[in-house]
Amino acid sequence: MNDTMLPPEAGRELDRRLTAVLDKPGAELSGLAVVAVRGEDVVYEGYFGHRTFDAAGRRGLLPVDRETRFRVASLSKTVTGIGVMRLVERGLLDPDADLSDCLGFPLRNPHYPDAAITARMLLSHTSSLRDEGFYFPPLPQRIEELLLPGGRYYEDGLHFAGPAAGKDNAPGRRYCYCNLGFGLIGTCIERLSGQRFDLYMRDEVLSPLGIDGSFNVNLLSDAGFGNIAPLYRKARGEDGPWDREGPWLAQVDDYRGIRPTLPMRVDDAGNHPPPRLEDYVIGMNGSLFSPQGGLRISAFDLSKILRAFMNGGRLGSVRLLESRTVATMMTSQWKHDPGKDNGEVCGMTRETGLALMHTTDTEDGYGSDRLVAEGGVKLWGHHGDAYGLLGGLLFEPAGKFGFVYLVGGESVPPAGNRGRFSSFFIWEEEIHAAMIDMLRPR
Repeated sequence: MNDTMLPPEAGRELDRRLTAVLDKPGAELSGLAVVAVRGEDVVYEGYFGHRTFDAAGRRGLLPVDRETRFRVASLSKTVTGIGVMRLVERGLLDPDADLSDCLGFPLRNPHYPDAAITARMLLSHTSSLRDEGFYFPPLPQRIEELLLPGGRYYEDGLHFAGPAAGKDNAPGRRYCYCNLGFGLIGTCIERLSGQRFDLYMRDEVLSPLGIDGSFNVNLLSDAGFGNIAPLYRKARGEDGPWDREGPWLAQVDDYRGIRPTLPMRVDDAGNHPPPRLEDYVIGMNGSLFSPQGGLRISAFDLSKILRAFMNGGRLGSVRLLESRTVATMMTSQWKHDPGKDNGEVCGMTRETGLALMHTTDTEDGYGSDRLVAEGGVKLWGHHGDAYGLLGGLLFEPAGKFGFVYLVGGESVPPAGNRGRFSSFFIWEEEIHAAMIDMLRPR
């Protein structure tokens, strides 16, 4: 046994607890991958369930393993954050400057036209931007179509928060989780680097760490592409209601071994010939490859990102970020104040850094971000939830421990299965508790 691994009995206990999460009676999961680290060392890997099912969705085919790659939803934001902070380190981006110059069009909330919107605000979800259901213009549209009067998706400024009684919605003042902001971050990355977002992230963040992951599935190696896991739910029919007795139905990434012709959203209505990625102009629409949620990566490779954060931006001989940059990302930018109603909180979000969140171990009328029932634990990182994926990348920099978990799909709707003592989902509460019990210093 590798002497950095957990003792055999501890590993077996984790296996038992995580298997119980996978097979939770009445709320089973399709698959689960978990990796735990101390310092630079992986001390535990656990892989459970299946990453693919037969055409009927009844029988598991391929198991989840170290090579399984998931679309990791909002955990992608933290990786995108690393990409933009590398540009900050090079002096190409001032996080407190008006982003209008970088974007090439005026970025202004029409209700607060004198207030600049900055990268710091986008990374901390305090920009006054709102998703309002649609935040990703497809190829060949430009991202400003959402944000400029007269744009085809502007809809009277729907994506900007306006004045509201008792709420200060001006840029930089109030928290509201926003995916659109990371599409703008991706656009800035393209304009400043001169590279398409997916290629920049490969070259600047993923490849240096030896990660065969990507925001573009067609950039994965053949082996990497072959190990993508669809994300599932149990339902009656493709668009039907949830049904625990029904089959596992793929929600996204069901490629069946065939690479897509265009690996992004495409608007081909009225376009003759159809749009081509080869015709894309860099800096036109950084949302195409979903900087907010489109990274495909394994739990093991995601642990490399976590280890780099815990070690001041370095993993082995590779320095991804300067230690001062990591410290900046883990500096509080906004904190929930229930007395002032200063954020659109959803229970588990109480404090933000830059592309990172911080749990505060608190509970109030808005919910709770408590990680274990008895309390006493506060971690940096991020959670993700989309298309069946539930995930977390969480770490304690002082204690030098952390863990990654990725869930491939649920048999019952997550929204109806919140935890006993927190606003996290039932499966997440049990994963958090199992990992923290095993890893935190006593």
